[in-house]
Amino acid sequence: MQAVVQLRGEVDMRASVEDTLSMLNLHRVNHATLVPETDTYAGMIAKVNDYVAYGEPSLETVKTLVSKRAEPIEGDADVDDEWVAENTDYDDVDALARALYNEETTLRDEGLSPVLRLHPPRGGHQGIKQPQSEGGQLGKQSTGQVDDLLERMR
Repeated sequence: MQAVVQLRGEVDMRASVEDTLSMLNLHRVNHATLVPETDTYAGMIAKVNDYVAYGEPSLETVKTLVSKRAEPIEGDADVDDEWVAENTDYDDVDALARALYNEETTLRDEGLSPVLRLHPPRGGHQGIKQPQSEGGQLGKQSTGQVDDLLERMR
């Protein structure tokens, strides 16, 4: 599974890149999504590489994202153990997060919005004009770097 976070806006962006971000359910800056590791998604991520940070999050980070930032598609209830038990096939948030992490299900399949609306990172970005290899924050990140970014944006 990959966590993809849009860090740059859509000003002066090619239409094909905008369409790809839309297909990834990334419509605004600081929105994130969880996508499976397939060839299709890998190609889409490669196309929007200059506008997003992505990488494989840890299970703990997925649990935190689901419990704090996931939203039902209908209604405005908090996603907690009670909501998960009533509306999904899982008993609690931990079981749902484990299934998401193992790519057994998706947020949309469980009645949750595929978009995770995040807070801008506390302490600011480490550079959104350069790729990670040049000291920036764009592109492929290690698990620790993705966890740190998502923790600061939770």
